[in-house]
Amino acid sequence: MFKRLQLQLTALCSAVTGALLLILTLICLFIAEKNQQESRYNSFLSEASSILAHLEQQDVVSLPWINQLREKNGCEFVIYDNGRPLFSQCLTSPEKQLGGELIASAIETARNGYALDLFFDNGSTLPRHAEFLLSAGGAGCYVSAAVIPKTNGILSVLIFYDLTAARRAVTAQRLSFAAADFGVLLLLVAFFYLFTGRMLHPLAENNRRQTHFVASASHELRTPLAVILSGAEALEKCESAEKKLHFGLLIRQEGRRMQRLLSDMLLLAGSDANSLSLCPARCQPDELLLAAYEKYELLAADKQISLSMRLPEDDFADIYCDGDRILQLLSILLDNALSYTPSGGSVTLALDVDTNAALTIFRVIDTGCGISAEEKPHIFDRFYRTEHSRTDKEHFGLGLCIAKELAEAHRGKIFVTDNPGGGACFSVTLKNNTAAKPKF
Repeated sequence: MFKRLQLQLTALCSAVTGALLLILTLICLFIAEKNQQESRYNSFLSEASSILAHLEQQDVVSLPWINQLREKNGCEFVIYDNGRPLFSQCLTSPEKQLGGELIASAIETARNGYALDLFFDNGSTLPRHAEFLLSAGGAGCYVSAAVIPKTNGILSVLIFYDLTAARRAVTAQRLSFAAADFGVLLLLVAFFYLFTGRMLHPLAENNRRQTHFVASASHELRTPLAVILSGAEALEKCESAEKKLHFGLLIRQEGRRMQRLLSDMLLLAGSDANSLSLCPARCQPDELLLAAYEKYELLAADKQISLSMRLPEDDFADIYCDGDRILQLLSILLDNALSYTPSGGSVTLALDVDTNAALTIFRVIDTGCGISAEEKPHIFDRFYRTEHSRTDKEHFGLGLCIAKELAEAHRGKIFVTDNPGGGACFSVTLKNNTAAKPKF
C-alpha cells in the first residue's frame, strides 16, 4: 500500500515539477531566441548600411572586396549596373549560388512590398533601400535591396544574409535545453522517490507497529477471555459452593488482569496520539524515590529481597515533572526488578546527579538474572518479554515500553546496563529545573 502511494506521489510531484520546468524553459527559450533574432537583425542592418555606404562612395566595385565581405559576414551579393549583372565571365554567377527563384522573389518583394523597383531610375540623387525577411528557400534570409544613383545611371544591389546557420544554432540550443530538462527531471524523479520514501517511512512504520500492537493485544486478551468464558460456563454447571467460589475468584483475577492490560494499552495509545496527559510541577527527586521505596518495601520483604535506597552526598536540584508519572515509571522498574530477582537477592533505588550536564538520574539496580546482549535492543518494544518471563502471567511485555514513553514525554531518556555484581541496572535521566520550564 505504502509502496504504491510512494510511486503515486513521486509521479504527481514529478509531473507538476516537470510541467513548471517545461513552462519556465519555454519562456526562457522564447526570450533568448527573441533577443538573438533582434541582435542578428540589428547586426545585419548595421552591416548592410556600411556596405551600401561604401558602394555609394566608390565608383569601382572590386572583386577582392566582395569576397572579403562574403567571408567576413557570410553575405551574398547581387549587383546590377543599369540593369546588367556586374560580373564578368570568370566570376561565379549569383544565380548558381543563391538560385534564380530567390533573387526573383527578392526583386518582386522589394517592388510590391516596399515600392522599390531596382531597375527604375526616377532621377533622384538620393539612395533608396529596404530591408526585409524573405522566407523562401530553406531557413530564409534577410535581404537588403537598394538603388544607388550614379553619374552614369543607377547601381542596383541585393544583399542576402542566409539564416541557415542561425536556425541550426537555435535548434542546437533547443536540444541542449531539452537534454538539460530531461536530466533535471530524472534527478527530480529520483529525489522525489527518495523524499516520499523517507516521508512515508514513519507512517509505514507506525502502521506496522499498530498492526503488530493490535495482533499482540488480541493474543494477550484471548487467554483471559477464554479463562473467563470457561469459568462462567463451569460456574453455571457446578453445584458445590467451594467450586463456585473458586471459579468466581478465577474470573475476578482474569478480569483484573484484562483491566490492567487495557489500562496499559490506553496509555500507549494516548502516547501515540500525543495526548498523554501530564501535570508538571516542581518536585524533589528524593521524595519521589522515597515514595517508590515505601510502596514496594513490604512486597520486597515478602519475597525475601533486600530493598535499599541510596542518595547522593552532594546537594541536588529540584526537577520539573509530573510526579505521579515519574512515580509510575519507578514503580514499573521496581516491579520488574522484584519479579526477576530471586529470594536472597537485592534491589537498590539510587539517585545520582550530573552537575555538568544538569541531569538528575534515577537508577533501579537488581541482582537478578540480568538481560542478554541480544535482548537489550528489544526490551523496550511493545509486548516483548525475555525468555525468563515467558510463563509470567503478571507481565504482558508493556511495562518497560510504558516506562520509555513516560521518560520521553518528560524529554528524558531510559536505558539499561549490566550490573557489575550481576543483574541489570535501569537508568532514567531527567533535566534539572535550572532554567526555563520544559514544554510538555
